[in-house]
Amino acid sequence: MAQDFGINSVEYQDKPFLGDHPPIIMPGTLLSGQNLVSGTVVGVVTSSGKKMILTPGASDGSQNAAAVLLGDLDAGSGDEPGVFVEHGVVMDMYLTWPSGITAPQKTAAIAQLKSAGVFVK
Repeated sequence: MAQDFGINSVEYQDKPFLGDHPPIIMPGTLLSGQNLVSGTVVGVVTSSGKKMILTPGASDGSQNAAAVLLGDLDAGSGDEPGVFVEHGVVMDMYLTWPSGITAPQKTAAIAQLKSAGVFVK
């Protein structure tokens, strides 16, 4: 399926992490220096509005889970536009969490996603 947000067209395939509720997907920008796979839980850097992998312990906004990346995205050499699930149901067993996340941090992140409208099953 192709999504056209007026600046580019993004091809993606349905990934198994999506649940049974139709997702609401929105365009966004992945902060440079990251190469993430579809299903990665992301936070939003407050100062720029750009998304990056959830970073528990940070204080720039990325410590709060806000969305899930839809489609693999390589922003290794610069910021990249992407598509993010910002409302819907996602399957926990298929999500990609940051390396080293603790059980309490993951529980907090799931609660943050729920507050944002992303329900983790």
